[in-house]
Amino acid sequence: MQPNEAARGLFSSVASNYDRPAEILSLLQYSRWHRYLLADLRLPGDARVLDMATGTGAVALKLAKLSGGQVMGADITRPMLIQAKERAARKGILHRLEFIECSAEAVPFTDSVFDTVIFTYLLRYVSDVPSTVRELARVLRPGGTMLSLDFAVPGPMVYPLWRLYTSLILPLAGAAISPAWMRVGSFLGKSIRRFYDRWPENRLAELWRDCGFPGVQSRRLSLGGALVMWGVKVT
Repeated sequence: MQPNEAARGLFSSVASNYDRPAEILSLLQYSRWHRYLLADLRLPGDARVLDMATGTGAVALKLAKLSGGQVMGADITRPMLIQAKERAARKGILHRLEFIECSAEAVPFTDSVFDTVIFTYLLRYVSDVPSTVRELARVLRPGGTMLSLDFAVPGPMVYPLWRLYTSLILPLAGAAISPAWMRVGSFLGKSIRRFYDRWPENRLAELWRDCGFPGVQSRRLSLGGALVMWGVKVT
């Protein structure tokens, strides 16, 4: 099974009850990470923004409040997009957002069409990481900003506690919510470790530089358990 198909199946089952469990299972870090991701982002009034892997729209809805422009939320998981659209409608900002079902590996937009591209918890679920980052950079205009957020493996001082939490406590806590969340909790730790073995922070930064972001920067959050990266596209 392709990684994106596995992700679609896994997260379709929790789409109707996603954000509150995500907040709890992240030990109340979920919203904090989103706030940090967007804290220094300055958008012009007519900005066009792509939020790839939008999920239930948690970041997209915040983006819609930062700019008078248009936010495009994209995801491969239709039940997640349905939830995102319903959330936007309840908040009265659906007219500020569009939602599209598509893969990050083949984004259906022309070159340089977005002022900002954001992706969260994405690269662990694609078949080809370099081509995906290049594809997202393609639709960003020169001078635009790309930002990403994902889990990470912390350093040796914190790693034993992180491994205990992701291997044992997270699956048990997920099981207390629902069988579907138990599957998510059991999956995440292994997924993060395997991805980080292949794509540690320095290798990801090098990939960003190769894709036109020579000044890419990164910041670890929550004792190293999350990683934010950002950069301005030069070419």
